[in-house]
Amino acid sequence: MKRIRVFHGLSEVAGQAYYSVKGLRELGVPTTHMVWASDSSQYNYDVSLDIDKNKKNMIRSLPVWAAKLLYYECKILRENNIFHFHFGRSLFCNYDLKLFRKFRKKVFYEFHGSDLRDYRLAKTRNQYMPDDGNNFGKDYKKRTEKICRYADGIILHDDELIFHLPEKRPNVYVVPLRLDLQSIVPVYVSRESKKIRIVHAPTWRQGKGSDYLIEAVERLQKKYEAELILVENKTPQEALALYKAADIIVDQLRIGTYGVFAVESMALGKPVITYITEEMKQRLPQELPIVSANPDTIMEELEKLIQDGELRYHLGVQGREYVEKYHDYRKNARMLSEIYQGKAKPLQGREAFLHAASEKIK
Repeated sequence: MKRIRVFHGLSEVAGQAYYSVKGLRELGVPTTHMVWASDSSQYNYDVSLDIDKNKKNMIRSLPVWAAKLLYYECKILRENNIFHFHFGRSLFCNYDLKLFRKFRKKVFYEFHGSDLRDYRLAKTRNQYMPDDGNNFGKDYKKRTEKICRYADGIILHDDELIFHLPEKRPNVYVVPLRLDLQSIVPVYVSRESKKIRIVHAPTWRQGKGSDYLIEAVERLQKKYEAELILVENKTPQEALALYKAADIIVDQLRIGTYGVFAVESMALGKPVITYITEEMKQRLPQELPIVSANPDTIMEELEKLIQDGELRYHLGVQGREYVEKYHDYRKNARMLSEIYQGKAKPLQGREAFLHAASEKIK
């Protein structure tokens, strides 16, 4: 195969495009990173289209918007032979998929959660799944089916979303979440802490089960010296300072698998509580050190950690080891490179995570 040149775009989801691009470039793979519009996140990119996806604004500026998209569509088609789209949209919102096939380009779609998950369907497998997640009805289903007809592969972070793909689909590759662990220095918790700081970022209260956590902590405060810190309306620097000072970090209690925030928290050396379904426990690595808790068990699991400083400390150490083994962006960029070049088997479940762990870092 001729030398690959890779395009990543157009939605950034918690750094997954950024870390993928960073890792590929370190492997010597020419890669371009384009986003719809710049935002306040810390993640860099090469090109921002500066397109406001608000429907009224898009209609108002349609001629400029269309001309800009046409220019960049021609440019990226000329310059790249591998396309990796995030969050279910290409440059022309998937109307250009036939064009990619005509020009013999390889196309991969990476789904991150609400861009694929049908929450009503998910609730048939997970009773704690929230009811108010994004669902797009028939149009949503048609979009996914179209992507699966034309894409060369689907990339997921773990097995939780596979159930939401249509039966007729291309190869599915699980590539674990990516993080730059070199930039995160662990701050392990004290075994002797008397006042326990429980930190939670309620970015989506219903989905994260924040109200259940708040109620559990209020009840536990009658017996223990515990403080609940809700991270809201903070700069990234302010939020990081709160995470570093935490004795326990609680992510989400309903979705059934772990996400980027849990990975970042483990990288900091913190014990993490997140709900993991029994099904996902069988598909994720056996040594996963996350404490699984749902709305019914959160108080019980929190109390165990509040009472046991040794357990908090050891879970933090194990969490750091876990993310170093499975979530280093350099290892997972090697997996992506192999997928693009047709050298990788379509792996899922524990087998995919073990493959990530086996990748060598130079």
